[in-house]
Amino acid sequence: MSILAAVRRHFTTPVLRRRWFVLLFTLGLTTQPLFGALGYEGALVLTPVISLFALAVGVDAVRDTRQAHLADPHAMSLQTPGERLRLLFLRGLGDLCSLLTLALGAFILANFWQVNCDLPGGLLWFLVLPTASGLLGLVAGLWGGVLADRRGVQLLLAGVPLVFSLVLGLWRIYVDPVVYAIDPFWGYFAGPLYDEAIPITARLWWFRAYNFLVAGAALALLSLTLGPGLKVRLRGVSLRRAPFTVAALFACLLPGTLLGVFAAENGFHATEASLATALPRTRVTDHFVIHYAANSAAARDIDLLAAEHEFAWHRLAAQIGREPRAPVHSFVFPTPELKRAWIGAGNTEVAPPWRGHIYLNEQAFPHRVLHHELAHVFSYTVGEPLFGTSSAVSWRGLRVNLALIEGFATAFAPRSESGLDLHDQAAILDRLELRPVLGDIMGLGFWGKSSRRAYTAAGSFCRWLIDTRGVEPFLRLYGTAGDFELAYGTSLEALEVEWLAFLRARPLRARDIEALRQRFKQRPIFQRPCAHRAADLLAEANLAHHRGAEVQRIDLLRDLCSIEPEQPEHRLLLAQAEAQAGMQEAAAATLAELSRVNDLTDTIAALVDERLGDLALARFDLPVALTYYDRALTRGLGDNQVRQLQIKRMGAADPALAPRVLAYFDPFEPNPEHPSEAVLRLYAAEQIAALPRYAPLGGYLLGRQLLNVQQGAAAIEPLQRALHPEDDEHPLATSELRRGAMLMLLEAQTRARNYDAAARVLAELQEDPDADSGLRLDAALWTERLEFLRTYLP
Repeated sequence: MSILAAVRRHFTTPVLRRRWFVLLFTLGLTTQPLFGALGYEGALVLTPVISLFALAVGVDAVRDTRQAHLADPHAMSLQTPGERLRLLFLRGLGDLCSLLTLALGAFILANFWQVNCDLPGGLLWFLVLPTASGLLGLVAGLWGGVLADRRGVQLLLAGVPLVFSLVLGLWRIYVDPVVYAIDPFWGYFAGPLYDEAIPITARLWWFRAYNFLVAGAALALLSLTLGPGLKVRLRGVSLRRAPFTVAALFACLLPGTLLGVFAAENGFHATEASLATALPRTRVTDHFVIHYAANSAAARDIDLLAAEHEFAWHRLAAQIGREPRAPVHSFVFPTPELKRAWIGAGNTEVAPPWRGHIYLNEQAFPHRVLHHELAHVFSYTVGEPLFGTSSAVSWRGLRVNLALIEGFATAFAPRSESGLDLHDQAAILDRLELRPVLGDIMGLGFWGKSSRRAYTAAGSFCRWLIDTRGVEPFLRLYGTAGDFELAYGTSLEALEVEWLAFLRARPLRARDIEALRQRFKQRPIFQRPCAHRAADLLAEANLAHHRGAEVQRIDLLRDLCSIEPEQPEHRLLLAQAEAQAGMQEAAAATLAELSRVNDLTDTIAALVDERLGDLALARFDLPVALTYYDRALTRGLGDNQVRQLQIKRMGAADPALAPRVLAYFDPFEPNPEHPSEAVLRLYAAEQIAALPRYAPLGGYLLGRQLLNVQQGAAAIEPLQRALHPEDDEHPLATSELRRGAMLMLLEAQTRARNYDAAARVLAELQEDPDADSGLRLDAALWTERLEFLRTYLP
């Protein structure tokens, strides 16, 4: 055979053609970051390819077996249906195994150029996704093969289950309150990219059990009805002749049917009715149906939470000039873990615009993310009609503008960060030379960038467009998926030049740049090949901590540090775990080693100094603790971190105050979230208030603890004492502490519905000569909030 004939044979013979395609496709996949390693992403992309080819494998197994038996039809007639099916299945299984072996071999080979931090986990994903889906596709292919004679018709019939499950899955993710998708043939989409923890959960195992029960029933039925010529025959089928096959049919069919009928109850997807199990309480307002858990922080704060929802609606409607027609369902989960279990997104809050739902984690009042997520729902009023997103279809294909989708929500609901407004954050991003080029994030490339960088750049640019050119042109831009010429009569590049000039004209302080350097240093998940393994190790370490297995926890955190040594946060966690386990010297050594790293940001360096100071404070070595706290305070930090360091420094400077400050912060308590710890912190704050001249500091800390449990009215008196001390008392020593006390008093007066008093506190905050751009942004929002609450919650 000539070389040309051999090549022609390889590309015209279906079985060889499939093998070449799978091998080349997988090798191509291995050149891509994250997807190229044997793990969740690679298995996810490979799964539909294997499923589709498995259909053809099943069909060709039927065709080849029919062809082989044409020479001796009498021999086939002597076989039982079970024997015929066994022959078919083994023939198809051999071909399917060759495809899976080639794909797995390519992934294993890729270890020479791809980093794989969890090969056993990757093998498990390969088993539970492409291997399992391939077997299901093989069963569908066998049925398609025996139901027809022509290959095209056989493939179409075999593809019916795939199309049905795909349509059903897409419909469910369109209408039901989930952001994950789980499908027999197409695999398992775990949810938002920004959630790094993607374990193989009981939900996936049960779903695969359901799949194989149904597949087992399908094979049993085929075994009963498969006649000579490998065609289905219903006449003459005797159930008595195959009692074990009948028993297998019902043994698979009954539990499989139950699992499928009660899919929501089994966690295969969720509905509003099934979510009522986790969030049984509801509050109906003018524009919302708020779902929340009984005995949760949201339940205790439901009046204020409902008011904040309505305030967010009022503010967005006033800005955008449009509003959704139907009430929005808001699901407020008490923990990220519960949210991940029910809808598929844990630490990431989401709001599909077309569904009119927002999915939130509980946060302290006022909820920082609520306005942003509700803005996504409002975007449906100006987006394309099916999903309400910034997307369009043209002769060039589908265009989805992720920068405008996220920029819309960020621009209409900007948030301060480390005391800086959105534009100052973007200006620092530019100053650090980490700003993404706008053209690179206007499409799906948005996902390839660090989320913090992409959100900040997109949000600042969109806010600048709104402020300089008005709302309506921006809404037109959103609706056209980024047609800048149509919306503004100029190009994106020209607008980007103007926006950058605006950012570069903003004055920035060196300490503010350093305060945000660590935030923007975060790499996108596509540049972190060990992101999922790191998240798994962290989850396992937390679980070990809850079980009291501190040695195991420390070992897991050491593994975490070894697979991502460039992430200093991991070593901070290790040092904390060592200190909580009573291994103070080991914790100090871990921190000392981390402090010698050359490129630490001020944020991390300050945390190292703070932890070293805490260790010194715990052993009552006050001069050493004072040195570390002083050094930490020289770094560029946000106000919250500065305030905590200032209080610890006060303790290190006064032997009478030191043990009480240590008791209040208790930095190495193994279970800081235990309810008893809140009581102990409150007691420590009262002890500080009882010390001579420290009533203002004690009042500050008492107010913080009372606000943590939503007791606004009770927090007013200690906070006023903190801000207006007696003549013989130490006033709050720094502007940061005074500003923090006023912010807490503003919240306390608002909770108590003393809006006039809250307005006076707000006016004093706005007169602060040291107020930065973030405080001015927050103060403007508080001004609107108080005005709204006067009428909504009098």
